[in-house]
Amino acid sequence: MSDAELERIRRAYRERDAAETTPYRWDNPGYVIYMQSLERGLLRGFADAGVHLEGLRVLDIGCGSGYFLSRLRDYGAGECHGIDLMENRIEEGRARYPSLKFHLGSATELPFGQGEFDLVTQFTCLSSILDDRVRLAVANEMHRVARGGWLLSFDMRGLRPPSLRRPPPPAANSTPTVPIDEAELRRLFGEPLLLRREALVFDFAQLIGHHPLLGAALAAMPQLRSHLLGIWRVPCK
Repeated sequence: MSDAELERIRRAYRERDAAETTPYRWDNPGYVIYMQSLERGLLRGFADAGVHLEGLRVLDIGCGSGYFLSRLRDYGAGECHGIDLMENRIEEGRARYPSLKFHLGSATELPFGQGEFDLVTQFTCLSSILDDRVRLAVANEMHRVARGGWLLSFDMRGLRPPSLRRPPPPAANSTPTVPIDEAELRRLFGEPLLLRREALVFDFAQLIGHHPLLGAALAAMPQLRSHLLGIWRVPCK
């Protein structure tokens, strides 16, 4: 990863982590509704794509402090590894989830061998990389270490048409992002085995946090889902 892009990402996440308030917490009912809709979609996706997690060796790219990695372990995965740029998040993950294996480093140069993992995932990591070439380099590394296995991407799809897609001013506690739409996913990973919209739009979830039945009903409407879930089978060669 270029030094400039590496430092930009680190700076953006340091600023986000330093924020005094955040909606991304478990005592926020809207966050709970959002995460429940996300995880239901994730489990449906694994089932529909024929991915059986039991015993799989997993790598999560941009793992942060390890929440999604820990959930994959809860779902039945075997040895779980995560890699992230942010030292504080890696340290937090090691303290919170001692059974998981955390690595500090850049996903453009993964310290793993070809085909070392059965499943390689990324959850809203690629949308934080603004440089198209760096994003492709990360995707290529994901392919390399998942030869013969599976890739999973869960990321923001972009809710506005391309003609209107100018970067909006960043919201509080957010980092600059780019949408990872269907065309970009195909550029990065090729033709998916499964590709669908998942996760209720976060702002909607905040509005109806105290009404879980309404949240479940809205989450069932694909047009109100903010992310794309993609799964790919990676050939051995």
